[in-house]
Amino acid sequence: MKLRLRLFASLSVALLLLLTGCAKMDAAAVIGDSEITLETVQKSITAVLEERKLVDTSAMELATGDYLTRTMAQFHISVVLLQKIADEYGIEITESDIEFEYQRVVKQVGGEEGLPMALAGASIAKDDFRTYIKTALIYQKLAEALVAQGVLEEQVGSAQQALIAAKAEELGVVLNPRFGLWDKESATIQPGGDSNGAVSNEE
Repeated sequence: MKLRLRLFASLSVALLLLLTGCAKMDAAAVIGDSEITLETVQKSITAVLEERKLVDTSAMELATGDYLTRTMAQFHISVVLLQKIADEYGIEITESDIEFEYQRVVKQVGGEEGLPMALAGASIAKDDFRTYIKTALIYQKLAEALVAQGVLEEQVGSAQQALIAAKAEELGVVLNPRFGLWDKESATIQPGGDSNGAVSNEE
């Protein structure tokens, strides 16, 4: 009888870990059937820190520590959620759209020479930049779609956030507690959880 109880307890704990996503320690977050690995977030953090060393950041207020870690994880989660919304709304971003916006931003920051400084200041890894652009374009086109549906321009921002939160709720977001706590109302990562070295952000 005691053996059965111990076995039941062990199975219960294993099931709980599986349901909370903690059993998959290679996952930073799981959004529906999409998984963001720890390696994905770590790669972004490492790139940001390394690229900062190539420019003068002495006058910049930079994201560091747990805040940088949450920022990178939040970015990758937002990419997934916004792509799901884009699919639902029939929003398509082409490579030419991304290239056009890329060139516009590059020109705005003073050319390719000024891009590393701009990316460092924004805590964006160079390899993530085009993904950032695509996500921003989805956000922009979503705003246009909402206005076309009759949403007032001054309410577009809150309507966009409500859609993101609703999509996160629909799909289900399981966040590795080492990154913080998932706030389903705002669809954002908040400080807390068990920040026990899921990734490294030491320079």
